[in-house]
Amino acid sequence: MTPILSWPVLARVRRRSLLLLPILLLRPPFPVCAQGTGPIAFEQFTLANGLQVVFAPDRVSQAVAVEIWYEAGARTVPRAKAGLARLFERLMFAGTTHVAPGAHGAVIADLGGQSTAEVSEEVTRFGTTVPAERLNLALWLEAERMQALAINDSSVGQAKLALLEDLRDRLNREPYTGALLAGVSALYDSTTCAGYAQPAIGYAGTITGIQTEDVRRFYLQHYGPAAARLVISGSFEPTDARRLVMEYFNEIPRGTTAPVPTCTGAAPAAGTRRSVTDRLARRAAVALVYRLPPHDHPDSPALELLGILLAEGPNARLSIALPGAVATQGGIVGDRRGPGAFLLFAVAASGVSTDSLTARLAAAAAWAGGDGLTETDLRDAKSIYRATAVSGRERAEDIAAALQHAATFHGNLATINEEPDRVLAVTLEDLRRVARTWLIPQNASTLVITPEAAS
Repeated sequence: MTPILSWPVLARVRRRSLLLLPILLLRPPFPVCAQGTGPIAFEQFTLANGLQVVFAPDRVSQAVAVEIWYEAGARTVPRAKAGLARLFERLMFAGTTHVAPGAHGAVIADLGGQSTAEVSEEVTRFGTTVPAERLNLALWLEAERMQALAINDSSVGQAKLALLEDLRDRLNREPYTGALLAGVSALYDSTTCAGYAQPAIGYAGTITGIQTEDVRRFYLQHYGPAAARLVISGSFEPTDARRLVMEYFNEIPRGTTAPVPTCTGAAPAAGTRRSVTDRLARRAAVALVYRLPPHDHPDSPALELLGILLAEGPNARLSIALPGAVATQGGIVGDRRGPGAFLLFAVAASGVSTDSLTARLAAAAAWAGGDGLTETDLRDAKSIYRATAVSGRERAEDIAAALQHAATFHGNLATINEEPDRVLAVTLEDLRRVARTWLIPQNASTLVITPEAAS
């Protein structure tokens, strides 16, 4: 069944992102290597100031990617300042001591390169891809904003206005978004897991209340070398790259670092159900949100395949099991170092009750844990996974992001060459066991969304 909406943010950052959920949680890109494509070679070292550096040269590439991740995700922000981390998507382009406002992006674009900036619950990611001969410029620009970002009332005010406009646009133009934001956040307790209990984009009230001094303090705590990892991939000579890294980054002060908050709390109580209205929705909808273990849990490879089985391809179970839905989506919502979430979502056709839709979504989850799931289903899911895995390592920036993912979510760069094999080694009994463990009613929260006019 084809989704009736195509919302871009999650779609662009991971293939199994939920197309109906643009701002629930940005998933860091997870391109992986597959059998037959060969391992990714890398080397790593750490500067005296704590900056972790990873090289992954590929002389076949025509470009070089510079990817830097900071321990500055939404989970590092207190609830009263929700949205603070997201401001840096814009602030990091607001200029430095030696770079004019907006010049960073403009210079990269003039070279034919591209820049990205994304904030998730876990990290803030900045990526730049440039022609191989301009690696020096890309590194210098990153070093500039690591040590000399322009933080003042003007730059902060402009970033706040832009973020508020982004929030208004999404909530005023995209049905179901606000409700689903709340539905996923409701899995987490605001006292034991504040960072997951709030959207990365924040709220209008919290964004408005952020002061310049809040931004400056956050920058000093979370944007120093000791809180960052720099990955360079693509066409470059490691000897030259090491010299440039030492020249531009080695003398930057280590800076202070703040501890990354932990996330605890119990799973939702059995039968938890919430009903909300959505003035933008034209049809009723239902979401089942399941609490998952952290991304590095041994069950995660099977959960990846369950997302494919339920929501992807011509034989996706949601499409087959929900003839009373005009749109369906499902899968893991974000990669998290703390407890994750898995969502099944459907928009009701005319005349279909939300109770019926809820029952059918639950039945689809139960199917995954029963005898109806076959070896043919598993083989089809692995084929989809493998095809996407191969295409997911074609660009230098894909390799850089995959290395960052391995280090951040698995604590080991070598997993970039191991995780695909783990997914492809999943057995039919693994799938059934994992579905019976996690995709069960007592681990689910039900969200019913109705059009405002029908409330």
